[in-house]
Amino acid sequence: MLGFSKPIEELWKVEKQATIESIAVAKEESLAVLANEREKIMHMGHEEALLELIKVHKVENRIKVISSVSDNALLEIR
Repeated sequence: MLGFSKPIEELWKVEKQATIESIAVAKEESLAVLANEREKIMHMGHEEALLELIKVHKVENRIKVISSVSDNALLEIR
């Protein structure tokens, strides 16, 4: 398909290069954010780190959901 038109082939090359560059920038930015997050975690105290783990893994919400489960008598024999 690209061989049919030289202008389209050139446009495709430009677009492909722009995509490659934008992916590289996005990766670099994401890695910087994660490095900052790691640094923040490393400077936390023990108790603060434990609380953050509980928050991140949504342990409290999971406990609430599990605690709210009850028998609805759907499988009762009458």
